[in-house]
Formats: sequence, C-alpha cells, structure tokens
Amino acid sequence: MPERHTTHRRVWPRAALCVLAAVALVGAVFVATHGPGITPSSRAASPSDPTSPSGATPSSSPTSPSSSTPPSAAGRRSGAASSSPATAPTRSPSGDAADEADGSPSGAALPAAPKSVPRKGDGTISVVQVPGPASTASGRVVRYTMEIEGGLGVDPSKVARTVRGVLLDPRGWQRKDQVRFVNVSPAQAARGAKVDIRITLASPELTDRLCLPLRTMSQVSCWNGTRSVLNLRRWMMGDDSYGDDVSRYRVYQVNHEVGHGLGHGHRSCPAAGRRAPVMVQQTLSLQGCGAWPHPVGA
Repeated sequence: MPERHTTHRRVWPRAALCVLAAVALVGAVFVATHGPGITPSSRAASPSDPTSPSGATPSSSPTSPSSSTPPSAAGRRSGAASSSPATAPTRSPSGDAADEADGSPSGAALPAAPKSVPRKGDGTISVVQVPGPASTASGRVVRYTMEIEGGLGVDPSKVARTVRGVLLDPRGWQRKDQVRFVNVSPAQAARGAKVDIRITLASPELTDRLCLPLRTMSQVSCWNGTRSVLNLRRWMMGDDSYGDDVSRYRVYQVNHEVGHGLGHGHRSCPAAGRRAPVMVQQTLSLQGCGAWPHPVGA
C-alpha cells in the first residue's frame, strides 16, 4: 500500500503538466489562425454602412451650404452624377424651315457652366426694363413683366433680352396660341398696370418660397399664381436633357413655365424618337423623345 500510494503521487504532477501544455498549444493555434480582434477603425465600409460613401448626402440637397458646386454636364439635374449620357436632340421633318433649327443660334458659343450657383439672393424682386421694340404679332394680348431677384450676380438687361427673344421667336407661343406678348415696363408696373404673367428669375431658395405649396427642392422651376418662376440654378446650369447647351435649355425653361401661364398642362412624349412637346417635363425626363425647346415644331 505505501508503495502504490507513492507511485500515484509521482504520476499526478506529470499528468497535470501534460494538460497545461496541451491547453497552451491549443491557444497558440487559435491566435495564429484567427489573428487579433477587428477594431472599428479597421472595418471596411459596406453599402449598408451609414459611414460608407453611398450614404453621403448629395451636395445639391436642400441642406447644402449657401453655394452649391455643380456636377458634370451629365448630372446637372439632381446634383448627382448620371449613369446615362445626355439625350441628343432629335430632328424631324417639318414644313417650316425655321423648325429645322435645333433651338440654338447658328454659330453661337455655348456659355460655360458656372463653378457655383448662389443658393440665395437678397430676397427682393424688381421689375426690370426689357430692351427692344414691341411685338408686331396679332392676337390676344398677354401682358408680362420681367422680374429679377437682387443679389444674383446676373446682368438684368441680358436676362431680359434673352426672355424677350424667346417670347417673340417665330416658333414660340405667339404663333402657337395666336397671342401677342406686351411688356409692362417698371414704371407701368409701379402705377398698377395689369400684368398677366410675371416672369421671375429667382435664387433656388426664393424659388422654393415662391412656388409653395409645390415642392421644388431648390432644383426646378414652376408656375404659381401669376408667376413663371425661373430657378437660377437651372438658368445657369441647364439640365441633362440639353447637355452642355445652356442657352437652348433657357429657351425651354421660359417656354415651359410661360406655357403654364397660358393655360397649358403637362404632356407626355408622343413616341420614342420624336421631338418632345415643350410641355413635357423635360427637366425630369424626355420619356424617349428628343429635347425640343419650342412650342412649334414638335
């Protein structure tokens, strides 16, 4: 008995050492296989992760700073890059030689897109003088003013001249609706002269206010009450539908909003490849049509 008891006491320490060695070996293998724990700073961003690039707020959102940087020509509409190229204008046969033009003055240089567009002006609206002779068209008289918000950094006479050119264009509403646009001067407006349509160039912020209860999100223009509100952002940057041709987009912008003032509602693209009627919401989608800025010729 004493001998057997002594042998058991000697064997136990050896068994304990073997167990400890095995535990240590398993631990070493686990660390070598799995490595150190992943820390938040080394975690890769995933599409569902709010810190990933896909969760960033677009610079063109209403909460952006006071000046928004325009995106490329393929993404002017929403401020986010577009995955599809701008749709080129489509020409269709017409009996009127003037209708064959694409809407841009022949040989005219395209204005460069601005680096930034002011989000707001000074909030005051002034009637400006429209240079040039009166319209010689016949038809129902439609009286209009040209109004511009202060602090936008635009040349009032150039804006007014551009708008007048659109209204008196032979492919415009005068011919389409048999109307005659008559400008109401600042002095006449101050005396309380009747005004049917107030064409107003406004900053994105003022546009949002003038267009309520419509939601323009500082992006688009509108017709509201007696105002054709032209959003400065669109006036300066154009839109995907017209590519780099900002001048041609302005023709559409004026004609579309004035068209509402004449009683026209929105229309749809009649068929793929056709010219888009001017009352199609071309800023949002051409619906398969080609961009066309005039009431006549589509």
